[in-house]
Amino acid sequence: MWRWLFLTWFILNPVAVHSSESEQSIKYDACLTLAETNPIKGYKKGLEWHAANGGVAARHCMAVSILFGGDNLNGASRLEALERDIPKEKTVLRSQILAQAGQALLMEGLVDRSSQLLTKAINLNPENPELYLDRATVKIDQSKFIQALNDLNQAIALDPNFGDAYLYRAYVKRDIKDIAGAVTDIKHVLKLLPGLPVAVLERGSLKELIGDKNGARKDWETIIKQAPSSEEAKAARKKIIGLDEKNLIIR
Repeated sequence: MWRWLFLTWFILNPVAVHSSESEQSIKYDACLTLAETNPIKGYKKGLEWHAANGGVAARHCMAVSILFGGDNLNGASRLEALERDIPKEKTVLRSQILAQAGQALLMEGLVDRSSQLLTKAINLNPENPELYLDRATVKIDQSKFIQALNDLNQAIALDPNFGDAYLYRAYVKRDIKDIAGAVTDIKHVLKLLPGLPVAVLERGSLKELIGDKNGARKDWETIIKQAPSSEEAKAARKKIIGLDEKNLIIR
């Protein structure tokens, strides 16, 4: 989730004057890979690179190492500090850094602060649909469904093939009782991403809501058959048990 930052950062790095862009890209990629797979070694590598004038890239690698090590608050704090040190005109890079910090804070349950950072990120780069999706997930967590819907509408307007945005919009529409709209969005998700387990799971839930219990069961059984060890299959089993219990009560 972090690799797309390189294309912007290297022009800020003083080391780039003395080495090729490709060399810097390889070093940055290696540091981020280590940060994800072995955060302790990734942090050490980033620290060594920073001491050798690695600049923004090294600091970002260190922050990512901290995030993957499970310390979201420290990682978010470092990302915010990093954003403040990036030149003001580098709005896209600053936006990306703030979005990462916002995601880390959301994982810690700090939804208000997360929303603030994501709003700042959007203001810096309003053409990025992923930022609207990120903020929508925060609004959903806050039960601010209309605000979430507005963000998801904007994400889809910017990218009409944004499957994740349609999926979350279906969730929101279900919560605000727009079942027909939710069904339409799930159909769109499955058109873009055929067989996506999480979308099939939600389609089953929507079918149950409109009274198509057989259709719901079929969707959930399909997930269990195709991805038996997945989290979606676990949820599908619980839903089938719930469906059976309701049927017993009715009888």
